[in-house]
Amino acid sequence: MNHPIEFPQLSLEQPARDDAEAALLAQLAEHLADTNPLPDLRDFAPQVRQLFPEPAYLVGCGSAHIWLHRAADPQRLALIR
Repeated sequence: MNHPIEFPQLSLEQPARDDAEAALLAQLAEHLADTNPLPDLRDFAPQVRQLFPEPAYLVGCGSAHIWLHRAADPQRLALIR
Protein backbone atom coordinates (compact mmCIF):
# COMPACT_ATOMS: atom_id res chain seq x y z
CA MET A 1 0.00 0.00 0.00
CA ASN A 2 1.49 3.33 -1.04
CA HIS A 3 0.99 6.37 1.14
CA PRO A 4 1.13 9.80 -0.50
CA ILE A 5 4.14 11.89 0.45
CA GLU A 6 2.97 15.03 2.21
CA PHE A 7 4.52 18.44 2.69
CA PRO A 8 5.93 18.91 6.19
CA GLN A 9 3.77 21.01 8.52
CA LEU A 10 5.00 23.25 11.35
CA SER A 11 3.03 23.36 14.61
CA LEU A 12 4.10 25.97 17.16
CA GLU A 13 3.44 24.82 20.70
CA GLN A 14 4.67 27.94 22.51
CA PRO A 15 4.84 31.59 21.52
CA ALA A 16 8.20 33.06 20.59
CA ARG A 17 9.97 34.47 23.62
CA ASP A 18 11.28 37.54 21.76
CA ASP A 19 11.52 39.16 18.33
CA ALA A 20 14.70 37.25 17.45
CA GLU A 21 13.08 33.88 18.11
CA ALA A 22 9.95 34.97 16.23
CA ALA A 23 12.15 35.79 13.23
CA LEU A 24 13.80 32.34 13.41
CA LEU A 25 10.42 30.61 13.56
CA ALA A 26 9.20 32.66 10.59
CA GLN A 27 12.34 31.71 8.68
CA LEU A 28 11.73 28.04 9.53
CA ALA A 29 8.16 28.33 8.22
CA GLU A 30 9.49 29.85 4.98
CA HIS A 31 12.01 27.01 4.57
CA LEU A 32 9.20 24.49 5.04
CA ALA A 33 7.03 26.28 2.48
CA ASP A 34 9.88 26.04 -0.04
CA THR A 35 10.55 22.36 0.65
CA ASN A 36 9.39 19.56 -1.59
CA PRO A 37 7.44 16.71 -0.03
CA LEU A 38 9.77 14.65 2.14
CA PRO A 39 9.31 10.93 2.71
CA ASP A 40 11.74 11.12 5.65
CA LEU A 41 11.97 14.28 7.77
CA ARG A 42 15.47 13.36 8.97
CA ASP A 43 16.60 14.91 5.67
CA PHE A 44 15.29 18.31 6.83
CA ALA A 45 16.67 18.18 10.40
CA PRO A 46 20.10 19.68 9.50
CA GLN A 47 18.37 22.84 8.25
CA VAL A 48 16.45 23.11 11.53
CA ARG A 49 19.65 22.59 13.52
CA GLN A 50 21.36 25.31 11.51
CA LEU A 51 18.60 27.81 12.34
CA PHE A 52 18.30 26.68 15.97
CA PRO A 53 21.82 25.65 17.05
CA GLU A 54 22.94 24.07 20.30
CA PRO A 55 23.42 24.92 23.09
CA ALA A 56 20.41 27.28 23.05
CA TYR A 57 18.10 24.77 21.32
CA LEU A 58 17.66 21.03 21.11
CA VAL A 59 16.45 19.46 17.87
CA GLY A 60 15.44 15.82 17.70
CA CYS A 61 14.05 13.85 14.82
CA GLY A 62 12.64 10.63 13.55
CA SER A 63 11.46 9.72 10.08
CA ALA A 64 8.05 11.33 10.64
CA HIS A 65 8.73 14.16 13.13
CA ILE A 66 11.20 16.88 14.05
CA TRP A 67 10.82 18.42 17.48
CA LEU A 68 12.36 21.64 18.74
CA HIS A 69 12.97 22.61 22.37
CA ARG A 70 14.64 25.55 24.03
CA ALA A 71 17.53 23.98 25.94
CA ALA A 72 16.35 25.43 29.26
CA ASP A 73 12.69 24.47 28.77
CA PRO A 74 11.40 20.88 28.80
CA GLN A 75 8.21 21.88 26.97
CA ARG A 76 8.39 21.55 23.20
CA LEU A 77 8.60 24.81 21.25
CA ALA A 78 7.59 23.38 17.87
CA LEU A 79 6.89 20.17 16.01
CA ILE A 80 7.30 19.45 12.33
CA ARG A 81 5.38 16.47 10.93
